Order: sequence, then C-alpha cells, then structure tokens
Amino acid sequence: MVSRILLDNKSKSPTYLMFRVTQTLRSRTMLILSEAEVRQCFPVSAAIECNRNALSSLRKDGEGGAMVPSRIGLPYNPGDASSSPSTDWSLFKPAAYYPPSNTNVRKDNIIMGMKVVSVRANNPAMGKPTVPATVMLLNPETGEVSTIMAATYLTAARTAAGSAVSTELALKNNPKNNLTLVVFGAGLQAELHIKSIRHVVKVNEVIIINRTSERAEKLKEDLLQEDNEQQASGISIIMLSDQELVQNAVHNADIIVTCTNTCEPLFDGRHVKPGCHINGVGSFTPQMKEVDDTLVQRCEVIIDTPEALDVGDLSWLKANMTKVPNYAGLIGDALSSNFDFGKLRDDPGTPQIDCTFFKSCGTAIQDVVSAQYVSDQALAMKIGKNVEM
Repeated sequence: MVSRILLDNKSKSPTYLMFRVTQTLRSRTMLILSEAEVRQCFPVSAAIECNRNALSSLRKDGEGGAMVPSRIGLPYNPGDASSSPSTDWSLFKPAAYYPPSNTNVRKDNIIMGMKVVSVRANNPAMGKPTVPATVMLLNPETGEVSTIMAATYLTAARTAAGSAVSTELALKNNPKNNLTLVVFGAGLQAELHIKSIRHVVKVNEVIIINRTSERAEKLKEDLLQEDNEQQASGISIIMLSDQELVQNAVHNADIIVTCTNTCEPLFDGRHVKPGCHINGVGSFTPQMKEVDDTLVQRCEVIIDTPEALDVGDLSWLKANMTKVPNYAGLIGDALSSNFDFGKLRDDPGTPQIDCTFFKSCGTAIQDVVSAQYVSDQALAMKIGKNVEM
C-alpha cells in the first residue's frame, strides 16, 4: 500500500507523503454484505464459472494455487434428544489462493479468508437456515479483515456450482437431451442444485424427494414461478417414505443429487440405471451416509478435496483403495485435463463400473474465491455497508 501511494504522488513533498501514508495505515474500513446483497452479486451463471476456476486450483500436485489447511470442527450437543452430535457441527475453514507462476493472473491478486459454517438440524423449526454461514476476507497486504459477508446463500450456490461442473464433466462424452434430475432434499441446497444443473444440461423432468411435503411443495412453487418460459421441465414430488415411488424415480434418473444430513442411505444403489451421475453433497462426517456401498462399488468416483474420503459415503472405497479402480481423483485434476472423468465408466475392461459419483464435502477455496468475486461485484455495484473500524 505504501509503495502504491508513493508511486501515485511522486511530485508531492516528503511531508505530504508521510501524512498520506500515516492516514492510510490508520484508516481501516470493512465492507459488510447481507444475504440479499450477496444474492444480487452472485447469480447462478457467475457461481458456476467462479467455482470452475476455484476447483481447478485444488490439484494433487499442489500447483494450482490453492492452499487449504485442515478445517477445525466443533460438535454441538446441548444434551437433549432433539439434537445429535453426529449432525450438528460448527466448522472453521481457512483458505488462500496464490496465482501460479504459469498463469497470466497478476501475482499480487492473492485471496485470503475463512468461512465459519454450522449445521443445526433444528434451525428450520425456528425459521432459520439449516446451514448458517459467514465468510471473512483479508486484505493480504495488511492482514486486516476487509469484508464480512453472510454466506448461507453463497455456500449453497458454490456447492451447487461444483455439482453442475461435475455433471458437465460426467456427461460431456454422452450428451443427452430430456434428462431426468432426481433431488433428495428440499432446502436451499436443493433449490440451487436444480437451478445450477439446469443451467449446464437440458433437464426435462425434476423429481423432488423429501421427508415432508410442506418444504417440497414450497420449493416446487418457487421454481415454477421463476421458470416462466426459461425452463419447461416438469416438477413432481415424492415422499421419502414411499419406497416404491422412490425406487422408480431412482431407476429413471439420469442425474441424482443428495443434499440431506442423513446417516442412513437414502435409496438402494442396485436400482440406479447405468450411466447415471450422482452428486453427493450433504454428508461431511464418517457417521453420515447418503448413498450405500453398493452404489459406490458401481461408480467412478471423483472428490472435491481429500477429506471427502473420510466421509461415511466413501468408507468402502477408502478401505479398498489399493484393491479397486473406482477412485479417479480430484475434480480439480479432471478440470485441468490430468485425467478423463468417465473413462472408467465407459471402459469395457471395467464392466462393474457403470456410473459416476462426485462426492463433495466442501472446500474453503470455493468459499474464499466466491467471496472475493462477490466483494468485487459489490464494490462495483456500490452496495453493502462500509464500516470504519
């Protein structure tokens, strides 16, 4: 910052320069953005492109520019029967992006920040989101917090964007029209997954599967109101308890999304048809499990971050990593063309693998890259509140 001021004021006197530098170092403002303001700055199309870049930076060779330290997790259990320590957590997730030397990105465009995100199963009963989140960004040069933004929408948007990108990858060699999308869950994650996936592939039918009808009906109504002439896909609802209808829906699905906090598999993996692509985003602990081992055994698997291998859905895969070919690698490497996602599924030499699975448990590099985009847009649009600290 000092060097920029000196360059901008070469003709000024030393006294003036010292005054400007001192004032700049003393001055500290922080941008605060609400959920509504974040939504204004982060449409689905922008979220997808932003997170394609974010995920590409997280690669096995470590050369993509992402630095993502291990997250810190704190369980919440108030000691009553209404809350479970296996599903209620608060997570602290730092990350930074350092432009690699082999890119055209300016080397001073460093991004640093952290997300604090929680899962509280009882929040909907209180009119609050199940996954409340906040992101803070740092000024890399001074180390001061530059932006704080509500990030419940941002979290759902970047997660859904990652699933959309993985769906594109999985279906790129088998492009189809009139696809059937089955979504387990009816919250914000489900809403944005439907919107994001419909943005990248042609979906003809959407089936929402949920434990209760009220939230599912509300989601259907909201989607139909927004559709107008943009999307003509039909939307139907199935109760999770109706196993026969769930089985039929899964059997007809081209794409399945699971965004729940269950510890029990949602459906029987035997009923999934060959060629189906699954996005699993709800589970994030060893106890949580949205899909069964039968399905994982049939899938070519990619993950967003190595920690995903510790989640319950992939317990079989982790235990058999050296014995089976199912694990393909990180989605960042697939996006960087280090391997071809879908190759194992299409290979006659691996007939037991006939589906694809993207397991996402969330990576902070998506959060901070997305947040930086939102912050830049907010400044350009002159929205948000600047607070003198």
